[in-house]
Amino acid sequence: MKFLFLTDTHIRNTNPQGRKDNFFETVFKKLDEIIEIAQEKNVDAVLHGGDLFDRPDTPPSLVREVVIRFKKIDVPIYMVAGNHDIYGQNPNTIKRTMIGLLDSMGIIKLINPEEKVFLKKNGVTVRLTGTHYSYNLDKEGKISGYIVKKDDCDVAIHMVHGMLLEKPLFHTAYCTTIDEILSTQADITLSGHYHSGYGIKYVNGRYFVNPGSIVRIDSSLIEISRMPKVSFIKIEKDIIIENITLKSALPGYEILDRTKLEEMEFKEKKLAEFIQSVNSASNFKSYDFTAILNEISQKNNIKREVVEEALKKIEQAQIDFSFDGEDLEVI
Repeated sequence: MKFLFLTDTHIRNTNPQGRKDNFFETVFKKLDEIIEIAQEKNVDAVLHGGDLFDRPDTPPSLVREVVIRFKKIDVPIYMVAGNHDIYGQNPNTIKRTMIGLLDSMGIIKLINPEEKVFLKKNGVTVRLTGTHYSYNLDKEGKISGYIVKKDDCDVAIHMVHGMLLEKPLFHTAYCTTIDEILSTQADITLSGHYHSGYGIKYVNGRYFVNPGSIVRIDSSLIEISRMPKVSFIKIEKDIIIENITLKSALPGYEILDRTKLEEMEFKEKKLAEFIQSVNSASNFKSYDFTAILNEISQKNNIKREVVEEALKKIEQAQIDFSFDGEDLEVI
């Protein structure tokens, strides 16, 4: 039995900030290639890890383009809902979304909680289960969305749209690590949501797979260096999984522009430096805004007209809020 797994297509008709190409054309070019791969590999089903669309109320004209392509796939398309597919991170809103519409039309098949899909071929029974994204999926200790039992099949595949990682990232508020869910009995856990992906991991006799998003939304260095992939899964006597790089995907430096991102990083750096300069003025016994501003302007060679404009703003703010800053003591 053979499967093709992709995730986080984020289909939209506008360009994400930092994209230099036509995103609409690029994403559908990739979908066309993925359909070709599915046909060449003669897969029994296509699996999608969520975030098919970039928003739950995607325009019908864009949904039409998806339907046209998905109809070319002559095998079932199984899917879980991502956070961008639903309203308010609430999977109960699926019926009001475009993926809910595609599910009701039979274009895709959403695997809902507690649902089991059985596929049989050549004496092998594969069971598919899934967990949609929800706001509390990856909160501390909440691992139930990743844990399944295996007692009615030869191979269990579980799909989750959640922040499943090999190890925690310092900038990620909530995540679940592979080590935390080793009690799952799923032979293969397929995850989306984390766009950079972590490839194919084999831990304690089980596979954990995230090939990454097929599109690159931001211009971070990791996204510029990453090439979009899909995962091909072959199940016979053994399980064989390989990632396939999309040929239609151009190198990151050709389609991603870091200008806006670098501007934001520069502003954040300057803001951090300003805050540090304020914090370093520890000799102030009161919030004398004028004195603080004058000292900072001298240290940083700020033009006098800029200082005067800032003083006018402070003066007006004090009038509007009827408080005298010089009377406030440092806490």
